[in-house]
Amino acid sequence: MPVPYPLAAETLGQEEIAAAKAVLDSGRFTMGERVGLFERAFAHCVGARHALMVNSGSSANLLMVDTLVRRTGDISCLAPGDEVLVPGLCWPTTVWPVVQHGLVPVFVDVSPRTLALDLESAAAALGPRTKAMFLVHVLGRAPDMEPYVAFCRKHGLRLLEDACESLGAHSGGRHAGTFGEAGSFSFYFSHHISTIEGGMVVTDDGTLHDDLTSLRAHGWVRNRSDRAAVARAHPGFDERFLFVSMGYNVRPTEIQGALGLVQLNRLEAMLRNREALAQDVAKWCGGAAPWLELIGSDLLGARGPTRQHSWMTLPFRLAPDAPLTRNQVIRQLEERGVETRPIIAGNLARHPALQRVNMRTPVELIQSDRLLSCGFMIGCHPVLADDARQTLERAIASFGEVS
Repeated sequence: MPVPYPLAAETLGQEEIAAAKAVLDSGRFTMGERVGLFERAFAHCVGARHALMVNSGSSANLLMVDTLVRRTGDISCLAPGDEVLVPGLCWPTTVWPVVQHGLVPVFVDVSPRTLALDLESAAAALGPRTKAMFLVHVLGRAPDMEPYVAFCRKHGLRLLEDACESLGAHSGGRHAGTFGEAGSFSFYFSHHISTIEGGMVVTDDGTLHDDLTSLRAHGWVRNRSDRAAVARAHPGFDERFLFVSMGYNVRPTEIQGALGLVQLNRLEAMLRNREALAQDVAKWCGGAAPWLELIGSDLLGARGPTRQHSWMTLPFRLAPDAPLTRNQVIRQLEERGVETRPIIAGNLARHPALQRVNMRTPVELIQSDRLLSCGFMIGCHPVLADDARQTLERAIASFGEVS
C-alpha cells in the first residue's frame, strides 16, 4: 500500500510544543498576554490596525455579522430582513451568522477563474433591501479587490471579508481581509497556520474593535479602549463586571496564542513550500492529464506582497472533454492513497439545510453547480514527507494511461 497523501498534514513542531509547555508551566491558561502578543503580531503581518483573536474562524464570522446589526454607539446598523449577498461557493459558517441574526442571504454565482463572488451575478441579484456583501477569498486566492470595493461603494453595501482560507494572499499589495469593515481568518488544523482551533478578526475601525472585544467575552467592558469612559458614565457599577452589550464566550486560550506566535514566524517559509508543491502538481497534470485543470495555476510564481494566491488546498476542475468523470477521477486518486474532498460545499444553496432558511436565489448558480459536479480538491502541504509526495506524483501519473 502506498503511504497516504492526506488532506491535511501536521505542521506543529518542537518549537510549538515548547511554547505550549511554557504556558502549562506558567499556570496562566485563559486568554492573556500571549494572545495579546499574537494579536499585535498578526495585525502587523496583514497590515491592519486591530486584530482580535477568537476560538475559531467561524466565531470570527459570527462576531463580524453581529456588529452589522448591533453596535453600542450611535452607528447605523442593518435590520432583520435586510439582505446580504453571499457566494454559492462557501463554507456554511459564512452564511449561518447571517441567518442567525435575522438577515436574508442572497446567493449569487462565482467567477470560474477566481472562485470568488461574481459581480455581474451580484448586480443582477440586487434588491431594495440588499445592504451588505460577504465576500469569500476562496482556498488561498484573493481576487482583484478594486472592483468589489467600487461595487459596494456604488450600491451602498457594507463589505465583510471571509479570508479564513487565504492568509498570505494579497490584492494590489494589500492583504486579503483588509478592504472591508472587517475580515476573518482561521487557524484550524488544516489552514495556513495552526493553533489547532482558533481565528482572528481584523479591522481598521477602533470603535468596531471595541464592540468586537465586548462581543468576544460576555458583553463586558474589559479590554475596551473606552473602558474608563464607560465606567465613568455608569458609576454605580464595578467596572470589572460592567456589561455594555450582548455577547458570547468565544475567547481563545493562552496555548493558542503561544502556538500562533510560533507559526506566524514560519508562515512565509510554509507559503513558499505550498507554492512549490502547487507548481509541481501543475507540471505533473500538464504531462499526464491536461484535461485536469489546477484552478489558480495562472498565479503561480509570486511571493510576498505580490502573492495573490497562498494555496490552502489544490482545487481541480475537469474539462468538458475529460476522458473520466469526476467520480472516476476521485476513485482513482483515493485507490492510490490520495485523499480528496469537494471544493468546499460546491453550491451551498442546494444543500438540505438551506431548505429551512429564509433566503433568495434570484440568479442561476451555474459555476457553483459545475464546481459541485466537476470539481474536487486535495491537500497542499507546507510540510510533506518524500514518500507521501511520491504517492501524489504516481497517482497523477496514472491518469496518463487513460488520456
